[in-house]
Amino acid sequence: MTAVPKPKKANKNVVVPQLTESDFIEIGEKIGEALEFGSEIEVTTYHRKQYESARGVVTDVDGQLGKLTLRVDFEDVKININAVVSVK
Repeated sequence: MTAVPKPKKANKNVVVPQLTESDFIEIGEKIGEALEFGSEIEVTTYHRKQYESARGVVTDVDGQLGKLTLRVDFEDVKININAVVSVK
């Protein structure tokens, strides 16, 4: 039997976001205002060591499932609320 070498560790160039309680409150307020007034926002998420952003209008927020629904062009995109790191 031959030994199989362990794979090398991944390069850790991506910085993991550290959000404070005030950051969570600010994100919640911006999402609430966008839902109430129907304004367009840009949501940045961090998932699987990558940042992704989506720009659209908030159509629904489901607190029990933890999903945020954005209308991007003519398509609905569901986003995990726990992955949101910033809202502009």
